[in-house]
Amino acid sequence: MFAATALWLGSTGMIGRDIVGLFVIGLPALAIGAWVGLKLFGKLNDQAFRRIVLGLLLISGASLLVLAR
Repeated sequence: MFAATALWLGSTGMIGRDIVGLFVIGLPALAIGAWVGLKLFGKLNDQAFRRIVLGLLLISGASLLVLAR
């Protein structure tokens, strides 16, 4: 579904070259995150999962505050 939507938006001109460039830059991070998620699936208990998610949210929020200046 995502691929069909992307093709449709691209064919209508709603996705420019700059967006495609940003997608290509982010693709390795997406692949690494998916790989780590698959490796950890079923190996973490609920408490450990919550701690990891909260830590990642903290890092994400802090980076947004730093980069927004």
